Amino acid sequence: MIDVGSISVTDLEQDPYPIYRELRAMAPAVYMPCLDVWMIVRYAGVDEASKNSDAFPAHVERSPTDRALGGVSMMTTDGEPAKQRRRPFDPTFRPRAVEARMPAIFDRVSNELLDGLEQRESAELVSEFFEPLSLLTLAYALEIDDVVDVPTLRRWFSGLAAGVSNYEDDPAKIALCDAASDEIEVLLRPKFDRGGSLAHLIEGPDAPDDDPISWIMPSLKLVLLGGLQEPAHGGATVAYCLLANQSQLGMVRSSPELMAAAVEEGLRWTAPIGNLLRGINPGARVEEMPLPEGERAVIVVSSANRDEEAFGSDADVFDITRQGPQHMSFATGPHYCIGHHFARVQLRMAISRLLERFPDVRLDPEREVVFWGHEYRSPTELHVDLR
Repeated sequence: MIDVGSISVTDLEQDPYPIYRELRAMAPAVYMPCLDVWMIVRYAGVDEASKNSDAFPAHVERSPTDRALGGVSMMTTDGEPAKQRRRPFDPTFRPRAVEARMPAIFDRVSNELLDGLEQRESAELVSEFFEPLSLLTLAYALEIDDVVDVPTLRRWFSGLAAGVSNYEDDPAKIALCDAASDEIEVLLRPKFDRGGSLAHLIEGPDAPDDDPISWIMPSLKLVLLGGLQEPAHGGATVAYCLLANQSQLGMVRSSPELMAAAVEEGLRWTAPIGNLLRGINPGARVEEMPLPEGERAVIVVSSANRDEEAFGSDADVFDITRQGPQHMSFATGPHYCIGHHFARVQLRMAISRLLERFPDVRLDPEREVVFWGHEYRSPTELHVDLR
């Protein structure tokens, strides 16, 4: 049995999945000292806790998410307050709105980025394709592309991600996050002026009369954070999985409609966002196991996605023909990801365009692909030969 007290944050960041396998065998939830949280690790328990906000509320004392984002967001409150913070973003991210506006943008930006690789023999797809695609299309969706560029958005993501995952209260991560958060405030607050591209977020009936910008800003920062992690880093993961599994890549090339299944399986295999922080209320239980009141719990969706009880004995294997329950990478219950359709459509289109434009693309055999992170996990780089 694994010695939980010996596990470090670095151990989790290097590869959490062997650790999660051991934890699932131990109990539905296990205390993780290095993070000072109870980790809910089985599919059944993750599903149960995600849908029970009475026992596991989104509001948490000592929340690194609230600290990082500068206040309460749609993700860190429940019930009507959460819905009020979510509704202003519905016109941008509801599936019908995405289908009406975004495919043309996804297609245009994908092709522009791939045009830049046309004369190249090789490329690094995280920094040269998936990240700029995700960042630019999110900027277009929010209509802030006139004040931000790819380096700025990448810097914001790095800072916010460091802060949100900072369970251990690392001062360096706090400083990095604060710098990004301050820059966001300076650049985006003017966009809330009447007629500005973000003004609609505070003009509806849900916004308070007193300082509505500060009320919506944490949720906007959350959208900026998730809008890169799931499409960009999820895209790099799916591309890696296909390029590393030539038989399944061949299936997708022969039957392009299988791209949707490849995207879903890649998101299951490595969840771009792996953890959801929750509080523990009196009487809280997960799979009949009582948890201590007042402590913090983490709903580990990435562990649930590899649970052998849900996905079979080969749950660690990427398999686009897999049959099983819905993966948890977009969460479940009342906090189901608002950008799920945005991410799915973008990933299907981006990877399809990549394979169409470069039919001989393959992993660079001289460059090992390294995945990193437990809260946010993806390939750090994805080097490929294009011809």
